[in-house]
Amino acid sequence: MPHGSIESPTAPTTDWLVTQHALGRLPRAASALAEAYLELNPQKRAVAARIEDVGGYLLETAEPFSLGFKMDDAALVEQALPDGPVHDSVMPPSLAEIVGKPAADLAWKWRGRGAYEYRLKELEDNGIIARLLRIEPGRAMPQHTHGGLEATLVLQGAFRDDAGRFGPGDVELADHAVDHRPIAEPGDTCICFAVNEAPMRLTGPFGRILQSLFQH
Repeated sequence: MPHGSIESPTAPTTDWLVTQHALGRLPRAASALAEAYLELNPQKRAVAARIEDVGGYLLETAEPFSLGFKMDDAALVEQALPDGPVHDSVMPPSLAEIVGKPAADLAWKWRGRGAYEYRLKELEDNGIIARLLRIEPGRAMPQHTHGGLEATLVLQGAFRDDAGRFGPGDVELADHAVDHRPIAEPGDTCICFAVNEAPMRLTGPFGRILQSLFQH
């Protein structure tokens, strides 16, 4: 998988992500995130439908997406689905089916004070990392930057960083130029679905000590 810079002429946006999803240009993990985003933002579904209607033309003219996202990978999302529906109050239906268990029943791994992670290895390939993140109210993810693009979809609660506040249904897109420390807001525990092009790079005072925790 190439880990080069994003080839779009401007910083990617959620509309750009929806466009790539509608064109079938995303791999399993990113396609799953985009589909979950559409389920949480049904008003965007019409945008995706219009793009699909003119997909042949856009496939020839749209800028390529370099996040290692291969056009033939998106359909493989279905292969990761377990038998039978899974109902969960946190995750939208498509993501709940992929995960296979309610968020409350997952074997979360500790990733720092008040921060936990659940890897979705069935969605990972070509170096892409897919995971659920859980941050307790008032706690923060370690300070970090990125080896490539990071897409984070908020499922429950909210977090804030230098880019602003992100609540349920919001997506933050960050790249190597962003060095941030997302902090969960008071209220509901913050749960997110995150997809990374490459492992994040911890940059805080204890970054080197904690880095190994985020490589496994």
